[in-house]
Amino acid sequence: MGYVIIGAVIGAFVAAVFAIAKKDAKERDEMISKLSNEEKERIMKAEPQFVEENAWVQEAYVAKIVEKGSKSDVRLLWYNTTMNNNENETITIADASISKADKEAHDVKVGDFVKLYIAPEKTVGSVKIVFD
Repeated sequence: MGYVIIGAVIGAFVAAVFAIAKKDAKERDEMISKLSNEEKERIMKAEPQFVEENAWVQEAYVAKIVEKGSKSDVRLLWYNTTMNNNENETITIADASISKADKEAHDVKVGDFVKLYIAPEKTVGSVKIVFD
């Protein structure tokens, strides 16, 4: 009986992961469909600039901003040429959070291009928007 419960829990977890991935893929496809050809080309031409081992800065497109108190959650589109996963060589999503003060000081809005810091091996601060 214990194996049945464990199997059911694992099955539910796997189903939830697939559901979230499918939802993100659908949202990504909708965001990309709204881009102009020039915006798509600019995203795809953005070259990663390595700043540390396994960490880089790359230009990304602000596709969505959700206000959450003193912070803003920002959904970005960027072109993955560095991480060898199922989204390699595609425009993909990254999520970052910035303070409302930074958002206002740098006038960040949907449709802007920003510098995105990506460090997939870090657990804290692995994806963030950086300002010069």
